[in-house]
Amino acid sequence: MEASKSLRRPANWQDFETLCKKLWGEIWNCPEIKKNGRAGQEQNGVDIYGIPFGEDGYFGIQCKGKDEYTNKQFTEAEIDREIGMARNFDPPLKKLYFATTAVKDAGIEAYIRNKNLENKNAGSFEIHIFSWEDMVDLIDENRHTHDWYLKSQNFKTSKSVSVTFHDSTKELTVVPQFKKETIHYRQKIVPAQPIYPAALNNIMGVNKMMQGLVYPVTSTTEVNLSYFHFALRIQNTGDSPIEEFKLFFEIEEGIQDMAETNENHTGLAAISTSFYRSDLVLSDESSSGKVLPKTKILVGDDSYTSDEIYVKPLAVEYDLKIKWKLISKDIKDEGELKILVRPDIQYLHATILVEDPLQVRIKEGDLEDMVINKDC
Repeated sequence: MEASKSLRRPANWQDFETLCKKLWGEIWNCPEIKKNGRAGQEQNGVDIYGIPFGEDGYFGIQCKGKDEYTNKQFTEAEIDREIGMARNFDPPLKKLYFATTAVKDAGIEAYIRNKNLENKNAGSFEIHIFSWEDMVDLIDENRHTHDWYLKSQNFKTSKSVSVTFHDSTKELTVVPQFKKETIHYRQKIVPAQPIYPAALNNIMGVNKMMQGLVYPVTSTTEVNLSYFHFALRIQNTGDSPIEEFKLFFEIEEGIQDMAETNENHTGLAAISTSFYRSDLVLSDESSSGKVLPKTKILVGDDSYTSDEIYVKPLAVEYDLKIKWKLISKDIKDEGELKILVRPDIQYLHATILVEDPLQVRIKEGDLEDMVINKDC
């Protein structure tokens, strides 16, 4: 019963009418149950009709979407108006049911009971009402309707999913860093007074200390800033669990590389990485991969965020589109995310002194990755 109480109302009155047809078709054991006419036609107070198994006359249903759709309750005037129109249904009804998404109301139920006796005493049809709480009980008692209502893709409130970046957005702006080096070869000016070897050794020693070469680093990590990273967030936006799900993705535009890290470990720092287990499987031949979550069930409103994916883009300003497709036990969905690549290119200048005048020149290098070292 706890599960039944959590059933959401259909998203609109058309879906509610379809649910009523399915539910009372099962209750009445009536495969011939039908919706009355089409939208815009006079229906004489009856939306759905049929002859229940074992009966000899027509039963009618008037579907009233209330509460979540109009924020209104059923009124006595509305009931009287629908009963009056139902008297014109051809052939005459044997029973009329009011099915509504409105919550139970003791005053309205009492009014319906009195109208039922009044109508029967006048030789006309019976009148009954089923609020949403009543209908939830009926759905729970009729298995085929219950399973259909929960699993049918006609009711998107049952199972739905959202895939975004880790910050819950569908568009991400990234700033990867590259460098372009220009080297100026200038002629060395030889001093008039020679530098003695002892003084020269002192200068070289100072230079080495300034360059950090005196103390060797036994363990470092190189971090490539030309990579940007993102993670994919999967959220269950429905009211039913999503089971055994996995996510496939592909970057459509050109990239240089895709990896699980932008770090290159050397020395002692590399030992800890051997125990790392990712939920990512990246393709070696294309810019695609899949997320195999460590959890197998995602309940309603819960989310799962993948491990980080590192991408080295082209060193130009352009947009990347990521196509994704989620498959699971009961639902499939697909969509698109967008990454705006806005690279930061740092122009570096260096000067090298040469003795040969013929070697004086300017050399411009190609765009390279921006890499920094971190001591461990």
